Amino acid sequence: MLIVSDTGPLRYLIETDTINALPRLYGNVLTTSTVVEELRLPHFPSVVRQWAQHPPTWLLVEQPLRVDFLDQLDAGEASALSLAVERHADAVLIDERNGTVFARSKGLSTIGTLAVLEEAGLSGFIDFHDAIRRLTEETRFRHGRALIDQLRADFEQAQRQHPKEN
Repeated sequence: MLIVSDTGPLRYLIETDTINALPRLYGNVLTTSTVVEELRLPHFPSVVRQWAQHPPTWLLVEQPLRVDFLDQLDAGEASALSLAVERHADAVLIDERNGTVFARSKGLSTIGTLAVLEEAGLSGFIDFHDAIRRLTEETRFRHGRALIDQLRADFEQAQRQHPKEN
């Protein structure tokens, strides 16, 4: 599965200490040097900046041949979506609403941080409830209470329907 990531999901998965779920779920993940540079900006938490100084080997950094969409998106989103279009990615990891709508308008599937946490939790790779607590209480992730409550309910229902085999 070919996944390209924007800045937001990487940031929040690093901050919640769930970043290592990505290679377990998707194998290698692609991003751009623009995204990695954004993760190193001074306004990001130190844990994010340090991670971006030495990204893991499963994070493959490539540049698209041409960056499109700069008139509609920020530089990180534009580079990630340009790479995703160019490489015919299966999905883009992206949280920002306008970027998500734009990606879908280009025929790209999108996956957000919340979906990654749910899938990783259902797969047994992370403690879902702790990850959601950390995301909502310890980061600047923008969310609505109703959305988080629905996600928790969906997670509980999925767990009841498909309990993990021990």
